[in-house]
Amino acid sequence: MTTGAEVERCTIILTPRDLFSVTGECLDHLFAHTPQPFDLIVAMGGAPDALRGELERRLAGRARLLFDPAFRNTAELRNRALRETTTRLAVCLDTNVFVRAGWLPPLVRCQQETGASQVVPLILDGDDKIHTAGNDLFITHERGKAFGTMELRYQNQKVCETTNLVRREVDFGEVHCQLLVVRDALELAIYDERLREGGDIDSGLALSRAGRVMMFEPASHVYLFYPPLLEHPQDVPLHRWKWDIPSVMASYRHIEDKWKIDVGGPRGGFKRYLVNVNARVGPLTQIYPSRPTIFADRLYRYVLRRLPSPSSLGDRFTAWRTGYYRE
Repeated sequence: MTTGAEVERCTIILTPRDLFSVTGECLDHLFAHTPQPFDLIVAMGGAPDALRGELERRLAGRARLLFDPAFRNTAELRNRALRETTTRLAVCLDTNVFVRAGWLPPLVRCQQETGASQVVPLILDGDDKIHTAGNDLFITHERGKAFGTMELRYQNQKVCETTNLVRREVDFGEVHCQLLVVRDALELAIYDERLREGGDIDSGLALSRAGRVMMFEPASHVYLFYPPLLEHPQDVPLHRWKWDIPSVMASYRHIEDKWKIDVGGPRGGFKRYLVNVNARVGPLTQIYPSRPTIFADRLYRYVLRRLPSPSSLGDRFTAWRTGYYRE
């Protein structure tokens, strides 16, 4: 087993994607599961005063804190931190990603053994289901136009004690957790600051067009936390800013102009997905973000999900008629 002394020192760059409230829990997991020495940079835009004060107290002498008064996209925050990084390698981590025991050494080892410019771990949802085990970019052409769709390998498959997943190349890595060669990331400008969203596909295209390798490392596990409804008022303004539909679609038009590939969801699919993402902020909370409105929205969602829909009643009748409940 690799010991902490044998792992090349990295800089861990922590930035919020769309949640502030989980920063403390993210740091708890990071310190508990990373015995290896590392540098830490926390970069945030528009952080609430209470969170900023908490981080200044908790991380005094342990991290470099980069605060901006206005919301900033992931690319802006990561680029600023990368420019202040002094190690060869850096891990860019979203605040809603909780690392697991032994997560860092496999990423570093994979980079050293493959020379990859980017390495990504196995990303889990709900403790034991796969969010993605690396990503592919499926491209098809129609009437001279290229359409690209992101494919998340093995999404929703349950992970038990072991799997047959192996280290392999990817077309791009999810933005949630990425180990990078700092020099490559800066020289190739893999984080385009014009993008509110879509940076993972864009960075993958930048690296692949430059002939650089990106790898998936299955021995490293992290957990992606996404509540179906927001749980803290402090997250509401950032979440709504991040997922503002016109701004996100402008990002995907920028990617299309840049790479001549429409990755915004052929025929409007991604735009419909954005409606579901924005539904994480309940209707009352959108009007007035507060703990009472969040509670009311969560209660409404709970009751609504317990009511049978017409389609589910039809499925139950079909199951009864065809012997499902007799087996």
